This record gives sequence, C-alpha cells and structure tokens, in this order.
Amino acid sequence: MPIRNRITRWLSPSLFTLIAFCFLLPFATVSCDAAKTTFTGAQLVTRTVPRGGVLDEAPDCSSDISVCVERDASTTATIALLAVLIGLALGLIGVARGPGWCAAVGFGALLTLPFLGPFFGPDVRMHSGWTLALGLSAFTGCVHIRRAWRRRRARRNRAALPRSTSSTA
Repeated sequence: MPIRNRITRWLSPSLFTLIAFCFLLPFATVSCDAAKTTFTGAQLVTRTVPRGGVLDEAPDCSSDISVCVERDASTTATIALLAVLIGLALGLIGVARGPGWCAAVGFGALLTLPFLGPFFGPDVRMHSGWTLALGLSAFTGCVHIRRAWRRRRARRNRAALPRSTSSTA
C-alpha cells in the first residue's frame, strides 16, 4: 500500500481523535460578579464543572455558577463529543460519507457553545481546548468536503466514459 493511501486512510480518524483529546484541555472560564469557574470539555460533558460561587441572577440562575453552566451548555457539548466519536468510529471502519457530516455537526455545536445562556450576564472566555477542537473540526470538515468532491468527480468521469461493447467477428 503506497504511503499516500495510508495517510489518506488514517487522516480522518486521526483528526477525530485529536478533537476528542481537545475535550481534556481547558475549554472555558465563565465568571459573573464574584463567581468564577474554569472547566474542561470533559467536565462539561460529564456535568462535573467545578463549583465557583453562588449567583443571585433570578430568573436565569440562582444557584452555583457551575450548575448554570452545566444546564446551559452540557447538552451542546455532549452533542459535539458524540459527533466526534461517531465520526471516529465511521472513519475507523472505512465509511466514506458519514464522517464529514459528523465533523459539520461537531463544528456547529462547538461554535454555539460561547453563545449559550443569557446574553447579558456572564463573561465567557474560551480557552485552548475549545479553540483547537473548533479549528480541527473545521479542518476535518474541509478534508471531507474535498473527498466528497473527488468522489463526485470520479463518478462523473466514469459516467462520461464510453462503454465498450464486445463484438464477435
């Protein structure tokens, strides 16, 4: 197997693995008044965001800031991580058409994370885990768009070729 084919075969699963590892890095810091918490993507997904102080922001949030962060963003982070893990699994078994959609869903979910919750209130600072996951998701999506374009072009070229007929003489 030529080295180019090996790289092409393992590029997508490798990118999805890197995105999954980004969930172990610091994702964000959320602060409001005197309450402040910093968490990883894995803590957000597992709903174990560290406590950071009590808020009195009725009706939006009137408990610890970690509870508010989990309530507002955990589902979206879970969707992003599930999309990444499904894309990884599809890439490992060699499915061509699914991983691109998984990259798009993961990218979309990650992109919306900073904007969840009340518009006026908490100060949200995104960190390296989120930035890397977002960038790698975008790159993975571009890789799969390119692959889809090549598959489409190959189909068109095959359809344009004249069919050979066997003649008996």
